[in-house]
Amino acid sequence: MSGLSRRELIQSSGVVLAFGVVAAACASNDAGGEPGRVGFAPPPPTLPEVEDPPNDATLLRTAQSIEYAALELYKSLMATGVLDADESAVFDRIVQDHTRHADEMGQLVTAAGGQAFACPNQFMMDRSVSPVLAAMEGSDDVHRDVLNIACSFETNFGATYQAFVSMFQGLDLRTAAAFHAGEEHRHAEVLARIINPTETFSPTFFGLPEEKNKEGFVVPYAIPSVFGRLSPVELVVGNVTAEGSRFSIQLQTPAQNTFVYEYMSCPG
Repeated sequence: MSGLSRRELIQSSGVVLAFGVVAAACASNDAGGEPGRVGFAPPPPTLPEVEDPPNDATLLRTAQSIEYAALELYKSLMATGVLDADESAVFDRIVQDHTRHADEMGQLVTAAGGQAFACPNQFMMDRSVSPVLAAMEGSDDVHRDVLNIACSFETNFGATYQAFVSMFQGLDLRTAAAFHAGEEHRHAEVLARIINPTETFSPTFFGLPEEKNKEGFVVPYAIPSVFGRLSPVELVVGNVTAEGSRFSIQLQTPAQNTFVYEYMSCPG
């Protein structure tokens, strides 16, 4: 018998493999079991069960992780060295407040029967903090960016605690979340006055759209909206790209993929 060519060998191998798939599937179906398998692919992973809606311990762990993400953000912003003495004093106070908030959230986690999560929220770092800091590199105005970043994130932190008010089961935790929301919004108010010292109320109070300046940056206001607004916060950062635009991101309140569930632990 003549030998098989390489093409004939490959074709015959494909037929054998296809026959094996069909045979395995048929044999499994005839036996009433699971579909047959060919090869050595690992079984799909078993995902941990999580509560929906999340319990109080999960929400508190998430809040604590966001506070640690805030501290990482401010460490990078202050390292730019672009703040004057008065601005540095404001940033120092904000860092003190976030440090206190992180400790308070950790204590509340323990009181709720959970384990404190003393490290940054990785989802937030990967999706928000790191991209924003990267976009600031090579900026045409780092000072402008540092102030806008801080103001936008503080607005988002306030909205985050507001969102948690209705999600907590414990009434004392709802009170704590409302208190922290107020502190974060006061941070944003002070920062907005530094950036925009001449106007207080946003045009949205008068039925007008949010305002942007001629360079495309959202103009911050000390009072940007009625209290309780949870809509995304638009942040524009960095230099103009070759396409004629700047980096833009929507900062949003936490969702399921941001929560720090009880089965999760700090890296390392």
